[in-house]
Amino acid sequence: MKNCKHVVPILGAFCLMASLSFMPKEAWAESSLAPISQQQGSYQLTGTILDGMGEPVIGANVLVKGTTNGVVTDLNGKFSLQVKPNDILQISYIGYNSQEVAVKGQHTLNITLKEDVESLDEVVVVGYGTMKKKDLTGSVSSVKADELTAFTVANPVQALQGRVPGVVLSQNTGDPSGDYSIRIRGVNSIKGDNSPLYIIDGIPASTASINTYDIESMEILKDASATAIYGSRGANGVVMITTKKGKSGKAKVSYDFEYGFQKQIKKLDLMDAQEWARFYNEYLVNAEILETAPFSEADITAMGKGMDWQKEFFQNAPIMNHNINVSGGTDDLKYFVSGSAMTKDGLIPNSYYNKYNLRSSLDMTMSKMITASVSMGYSMINQMNQSDGGGNGGSSMIGAAYSASPNFYPYDENGDYKDLRSWYSWSSHEIKNPLCMAYESTYKTVTNLTNINAALNFNPIKGLSIRTSFGLEGSDARYDGYTTKKYIYKNNTADVNHKRSTNIINEDIVTYDFSLNNIHSFNVMGGFTYQQNVYKSIAASGNTFLSDVQETNNLSSAGTANTPSTNYSKWVLMSYLGRINYSLLGRYLVTASFRADGSSRYSEGSRWGYFPSGAVAWRVSEEPFMKEFESISNMKLRVGYGKTGSTAIDPYMTQNLLTTGKTATGSENVPYYSPSSTYPEDLKWETTSQWDAGVDLGFFKQRLRITADYYYKKTTDLLNTVSLPSSSGYKSTVRNIGSISNQGVELLIEGDVVQNKDFGLTLQFNIAHNKNRVEELADGKDILGTTYSNYGSGSITIIREGEPLGAFYVYKDAGLDENGSLSYEDMNGDGQYTDTEDRYIAGSPFPDFTYGLNCGIRYKNWDFNFFLQGSQGNDVFNLSEMRNYSYGQGMNIERKVYYESWREGQDNSHAAYPKINAVGSLKYSDRFIENGSYLRLKNISLAYNLPCDKWATKNWLNGIRIFVSAQNWLTLTKYKGVDPEVSSKGSDVNAGIDHLTYPNSKTLSMGVSVKF
Repeated sequence: MKNCKHVVPILGAFCLMASLSFMPKEAWAESSLAPISQQQGSYQLTGTILDGMGEPVIGANVLVKGTTNGVVTDLNGKFSLQVKPNDILQISYIGYNSQEVAVKGQHTLNITLKEDVESLDEVVVVGYGTMKKKDLTGSVSSVKADELTAFTVANPVQALQGRVPGVVLSQNTGDPSGDYSIRIRGVNSIKGDNSPLYIIDGIPASTASINTYDIESMEILKDASATAIYGSRGANGVVMITTKKGKSGKAKVSYDFEYGFQKQIKKLDLMDAQEWARFYNEYLVNAEILETAPFSEADITAMGKGMDWQKEFFQNAPIMNHNINVSGGTDDLKYFVSGSAMTKDGLIPNSYYNKYNLRSSLDMTMSKMITASVSMGYSMINQMNQSDGGGNGGSSMIGAAYSASPNFYPYDENGDYKDLRSWYSWSSHEIKNPLCMAYESTYKTVTNLTNINAALNFNPIKGLSIRTSFGLEGSDARYDGYTTKKYIYKNNTADVNHKRSTNIINEDIVTYDFSLNNIHSFNVMGGFTYQQNVYKSIAASGNTFLSDVQETNNLSSAGTANTPSTNYSKWVLMSYLGRINYSLLGRYLVTASFRADGSSRYSEGSRWGYFPSGAVAWRVSEEPFMKEFESISNMKLRVGYGKTGSTAIDPYMTQNLLTTGKTATGSENVPYYSPSSTYPEDLKWETTSQWDAGVDLGFFKQRLRITADYYYKKTTDLLNTVSLPSSSGYKSTVRNIGSISNQGVELLIEGDVVQNKDFGLTLQFNIAHNKNRVEELADGKDILGTTYSNYGSGSITIIREGEPLGAFYVYKDAGLDENGSLSYEDMNGDGQYTDTEDRYIAGSPFPDFTYGLNCGIRYKNWDFNFFLQGSQGNDVFNLSEMRNYSYGQGMNIERKVYYESWREGQDNSHAAYPKINAVGSLKYSDRFIENGSYLRLKNISLAYNLPCDKWATKNWLNGIRIFVSAQNWLTLTKYKGVDPEVSSKGSDVNAGIDHLTYPNSKTLSMGVSVKF
């Protein structure tokens, strides 16, 4: 894989050239690019395609039979096509019967399509196959391509936010890479990853390698009857991604371009220079640091407003996206080739995320019984990360931008960075120069991702399909971190970390479809899969270089070179699987599946896990007694149960491991081996059992669609790290320690409210509720969350039986006492408030419900869309707010503190902050817990489709769409911090903690889409 970044683009180009070379000469001759001499005897035919109501059919395919000469109808159902007098047209469109119409020398045709009730059933992708949506017995949600490309995202999964009930997506940081967490129907594990499994074209893969414009659709498998076929990887749900493929016909080219800029969603309202000076006059005297105030009124007047560090530091960042794809082919060979480039700067200087993609695919029909497909992809991600926040006051980059005094300036009289720590004799050592931190430190990562998927299908008899596939995914990432000699807070330092992983997978699947007397229908599937992952890394670092010229390219020149480190891991997963789908009269549906997974992560006696599932459904609308209810086009009741698992441990956690070190013997350091500090135990699989009951409703020929689900799932044998007594010789071990449950309801309502020639209105609303509860812990003992030392000391969250995972466990604020100091309630009545018994469950980061509303309006050639997304009932621990209490000497804080502080001799009934004084270490209390509910205008867009048919000739131009869009420009919330959606602490046990987080952005962009 060393040179994979060069090999894959070459293979992609070869794939394109091969697909074009296999195209028959007729495809070239009949394309719009053929010379006029090759088109003699033909003429231009125009026509209109209508439905049974006389309304135009938009996007119908019109193809000259036996050729690749075809077009798509426009917004008025019209088409124009070069034909010959004896040609036959083939017209097709989803939801209608295909038709063949003879031209017979006519110059104008009006064609009416007849509705095909059967084809109205959408085909969705499920594990190891596809099914009509009407035949599903499980809970599956679909998102189409146009929803995914509504606005530019770094990772396509981000586009799911607010669109699918039961799927909660939280952006952990606003940096350009868009780091996020996605949870489907709650959190199932303490130690393990709660992210879903991603399947791209049938192969487990990383979504970082995919371009959003290459995606045809996403299916989200949510209940166990749908996900159990993925066994030990299905507990957190499965996201099925289907990419676009080539279609027979002449070559089609599509180009999309978008450009915009990002800016902060919200600025903190900080003190200006004069307010800052008056504040510290008061503080320095009250804290007895100085005997007299350092700034006179004349000094303060001369200061003016001072430096706006937020304006100086945070930048308006451009974002640009290019995408182009070419597709076409014949009945025997179809091709699709795409390329994309996205460049996205961050709000923090010297940060960016650039992503480049190439992908190609070929689908070949080799005979009546054999078909084959191959796809190749390459992605390069070049990103420069900066601080994700955190720290005390001004010690982090973002904290420094908020904390630097407005009376301080970034540069001295020589143009060098000013060390803000020594601006005044009483300045805090924590006040750092954010511009120095941003420009004189680089944290660059270049990641090369490659993937190759190949499949061979053999269909020896009707209904029998034998498929074997092979997938290879490689990742090669190098991190280079460097701080220059101008970085005034430490010696120039270089860090290099090179990581490489290779993932291979083989799947062999046999599927047999058959029916008996048109009454009983069966789909039987069985197979075997094998997956292997190998990971390697090497890291080295050094500091105190004589020059910055070499940066990270000559670590041997470091004044101090640290010992390099390497890492290696390998794991294997082998599986047997099977599934049966049965349908009686198309009304009574049964699905049963079983999967056995063998994982190398577990000890020999526990390596195999078994995951069964079953579901039944009743299509009530197909019963004879329902025929009189013409308005009900679909009614299906379904219920399912299944077990899934999670491989939530490191590859070698169940094995006895040795660690290495060196000890001084005489004048030498002698290497040695010793047992690992973690004791290995025989672990069980985390297993999730889930019940799901749902109903699917359709009215007025599916113009109104409703889906509702109730689910209950319980995960047992939770894994977590447990401390051991020092007498054991080990520090900790990992054990199965308890269980956790999630239960909830989901509702999805979709409607094509109005659809006619000139006007269309579509609405989609979804809402979901999930309740998370820790059911059992070993010996019933609480588990405290991560210990923090920012502004205070201790943990903020807890894992306790009967409570949500990671609930906020803090002291109860008792307001300000008679001296203007913070006070706390004595919860256990012992006269103190320093014990854990004085803390209580004060809130949860998990929302009561999440929701989304998508509205699309079409008027003639105009399209207008807005998308609202919200979260209700979630709490946020605003750790950033604590800096307004524990300010260091000289740090800037929010303006409200100066005007709302307790002061002697005044009416303090409305004082919100303690006396301006040295506060000291704070306690994590409910004073800092805020309502994190919000409603956000996630996207709003306006587009115009140019009437190309009126001025473009010879069908060379199929459409131009111009649009303008805005994201995140309106947020309604009571949260006082920068953004309620962002949690810098990210993990599920410590979620909902906002600690000087990289701010989220709002975006304004415009673009154009052109189709040839």
